[in-house]
Amino acid sequence: MFCYVILHYKNIQDTRKCLDSLIKTAAQTSHFIVVDNGSNDSSGEQLQKEYKSKQVDFLILKDNIGFSKGNNVGFRFAKNNYSPDFMVISNNDVVFHQENFEKQVIKIYSQEGFDVLGPDVYIPKNKEHQNPIFLEGITIQELTDEIEEYKKYESNPSKFKKRLKLHWVKNRIVSQSLVARKLYSRIRNKEEIDYRNEYENVGLQGSCIIISKRYIQNEEKMFDPEPFLYCEEEFLYYKCQDKGYKVLYSPQIRINHEEAASFTYANSNELERLKFMLRQHVAAREMLLDYLKARED
Repeated sequence: MFCYVILHYKNIQDTRKCLDSLIKTAAQTSHFIVVDNGSNDSSGEQLQKEYKSKQVDFLILKDNIGFSKGNNVGFRFAKNNYSPDFMVISNNDVVFHQENFEKQVIKIYSQEGFDVLGPDVYIPKNKEHQNPIFLEGITIQELTDEIEEYKKYESNPSKFKKRLKLHWVKNRIVSQSLVARKLYSRIRNKEEIDYRNEYENVGLQGSCIIISKRYIQNEEKMFDPEPFLYCEEEFLYYKCQDKGYKVLYSPQIRINHEEAASFTYANSNELERLKFMLRQHVAAREMLLDYLKARED
């Protein structure tokens, strides 16, 4: 049996699309747990009225407790109330369009015995494939450099906006061109990532992650540690390494992702949005730096 944990924050249209896609593609025995992460705009209550079904549970939180903690609330509820064989941790701006999604997950599990599984995460609006996001972990020096870079952007968010645009263009080109992927990998001195290939023990995009029975039974949290936003993928990567969980990326399962839709919807003032993003980038990376240093001791 499958449980889907969907983190909702204000963007009611995307959550509707996500739930509607699950109703079409998931088995009738599957359960959908919607965690309203402190929207405080009645959108969670509105969805609760619209989706009155034994398949759908709503957890309305008073405060926005962040991505990791919000998902952990849904994880614990699903584990304690349904004890599922598989759990899908999903952003609300994900659309499940693959009719045999659950059957494929079960098939892959029977062949590979994964603990954590990532699908091909595709962004239709810019034709970008997001998974896997990295093949090996970040070094302490690389992370230290990133923190300093983001701190500089905090005083100049307009410059960060330009970087985001360049990053978007780069990702789109690299995602679609084999030659560009090879060139970019050579420049970074990193192994080439090709979303068409299966990978083991890599960093998975956090918008949609599937976990199996062993992870569900062994863990009290999906994400641990719990940054408010960002670096969840890195923490999950190291947690799985340390605990011997098998992580797998498979292009045999696919979802569509309308990237960052909830956050954009909730923050119409772009400058304030960028400032918030930068603060969270720095805070999450400082937390990760402490984690990696402790891990080396």
